This record gives sequence, C-alpha cells and structure tokens, in this order.
Amino acid sequence: MKRFLPIFLFTLLLFYSFTLAHAQEFDFNRAYDDYIYTYSQYRVAHSEYVSAKQAYLNYKTLTSKTEAQNKTLKMLEWRDEVIKTYLTALRLKLAETTGISNYEQNVLYLKLDSEVSWYIKHHDALSSAGSLEDLVDSAGEAQSKYQETEVLIYQALETILSGKETALRQHLNQQMESLKNKIAEIREKGDKKTTVAERWLLEAENRLTRSQEKQSAAQQILTKIKPYDSNKNQSYNQAQFALEESHQYLKEANLNLRELIREVKSAN
Repeated sequence: MKRFLPIFLFTLLLFYSFTLAHAQEFDFNRAYDDYIYTYSQYRVAHSEYVSAKQAYLNYKTLTSKTEAQNKTLKMLEWRDEVIKTYLTALRLKLAETTGISNYEQNVLYLKLDSEVSWYIKHHDALSSAGSLEDLVDSAGEAQSKYQETEVLIYQALETILSGKETALRQHLNQQMESLKNKIAEIREKGDKKTTVAERWLLEAENRLTRSQEKQSAAQQILTKIKPYDSNKNQSYNQAQFALEESHQYLKEANLNLRELIREVKSAN
C-alpha cells in the first residue's frame, strides 16, 4: 500500500506566524497543535503498519495477516485524523484572516466542512471492515478522495495568502489617497513644488497595480488545477511564487510611500 502523507505538512509553519500561548477557546493555534500531535501518532502507526505488512508478505501466516490487518486499521484511522485536523486548522486560519470577502470565505467553509464530514464517516466505517482486503479497498477510496481534497487545500491556502496581500494593499491604498489629498493641498498653496512627490506617488501606484496583477495570476493558476492532475504541487509552487512577487511589489510600494510621507512632511 502506497504511503499516504499530506505533502503540505509544513506549509502553515512557513507562511503563518502564530503565538505559542494557548487561548481558552478553540482557535487556530489549538487546532494546529492537534494536527501536529495527530501527525506524530500517524507516523508511529505508519511505521508499525510497514513492519506488519512486511512480516505478512514474508510469512503468509494467519497470525501475521491478523497483525497486518490490525496495524493497517490503526494506520488508516490516524491517516483520516491527520487530514481532518489539518482541514480544521485551515478553516480556523481562514476565519482569522482579513482581506477575504465574506462570500469567498463562506464558500470555502462549506467545502472544508464537507471534506471533514467525509473523512469522519470514512474513519468510522473502517472498524467494520471484515478483512485486510476490505481495508485495502477502503484505503483506495481515501486516496481517490484525497485528490479532490488536495485541490481544495491549495485553493484555501492561496485564499489565505491572497487575503493578507489584499489587506495590506487596501491599507496602502488608504495611505495613498491621504497623500494625494495632501499633495494637492501643497500644490494649491504653492508652498513647494510637488513634481517629485507626484512622480513617487505614481511609482507607488504602479507597484500596487503590478501586485494585484501577480495576485490575480496566482488565483488563475490554482483555479485550473484538477483532482486528477499529477503536478498539483508544481502548480501550487507557481502560484506561491506569483504571490511572493505580489508581496515584493507591495513592499516596494510601502517604501515609496514612506519616503513620500517624509517628503510631504518637509513641506509643512
């Protein structure tokens, strides 16, 4: 049986910072801790499954087959738990991320909840398997389902990252509007030439535009991913790179605006 591991294991750690302090309510931090614990249990169960499987292949005894069946059941149960806890953590991260529209957020909530329900039912049905062969069939069902789940995971991760970009871009746009008004006021008073300031403002606007273009490109890449695609990870990496470029443009726009603020202040 092919080893089944979430390829996105450390994605959240790479992109989302979070406090180590535990709140009383069930939040992303608690959910992520659950995922880490569940994954560690799955690794142990998978190791035991591999050993039992090899013993059965070597000896072909009823005892070794029974042991292989028990270890396979345990591994499959923990495997469903890994995916369920990850999806739960992902949902909670969506809930606390700004810059995501309510509609988009709610659509993803429904999809994630549906996936969690599927893995809960699959987990509960595993104990009724009557043989090792039944468990192998059930494992195949989960692997097929995961192809769909993986697409949703990538899309949810992209939505979270895009939400952060959108929130930052909105903040910079607000600063830009304030600076436009201030520069117009300075120009009308004739206190100081505003040519340089207006050029810097235009450069910042151009970077915000490029940032939005890169973010849209990332979204388009992920909307084209299909469950049966063999290169989903490659597509996600391409989308992630586009978002990194988008963020770089935002950083550059922010630096331009900071310099522009200093320029405007010197005119007062």
